[in-house]
Amino acid sequence: MNLPPVSSHWRPAVSAAVRCVSCRKLRPGAWVWAACTWGLLSGSAWAALGGDAASVLADQQAMAASASTSYLAGTTLHTQTLPNGVTVRQYVDAAGHVFALGWEGPVPPDLQRLLGTHFAAYQEAMRQQRRGVQLHSATLVLESGGMMRAFFGRAYLPGQVPAALDAQSIR
Repeated sequence: MNLPPVSSHWRPAVSAAVRCVSCRKLRPGAWVWAACTWGLLSGSAWAALGGDAASVLADQQAMAASASTSYLAGTTLHTQTLPNGVTVRQYVDAAGHVFALGWEGPVPPDLQRLLGTHFAAYQEAMRQQRRGVQLHSATLVLESGGMMRAFFGRAYLPGQVPAALDAQSIR
């Protein structure tokens, strides 16, 4: 194999875009492109808590999960089993909104993806509590805990739980 001689002055070729970012000077159009790309990739397509049910299938595919669907007290329950053994349950109301979710498994699931805009409340509760999370407010109930190889939790939006479903049955 013929390799070029190594020189102390050798520098890899860097594209103009990388040089521009490394200098912290983006071209005017680059900010718009970066913002649009971030918006598309930031999780808006995931079936996050409070999100649209049409993306539950996208969640299943992105997490390479096996899935089943059942019906419970006027809601649709999507159960997904991830390759790492985690089970995620997403509860969808008749209007097509994810109003609750639950999980259990040997590791916690991607809670940033699943909690969506409510992830910041989860992080804040984690900072304030030493073990597990118990967050009960008028807009969000979030409980999680566990120990090595046995994590569990649930989150729901109290104002969106259908009257026919008891909040205690969300697991």
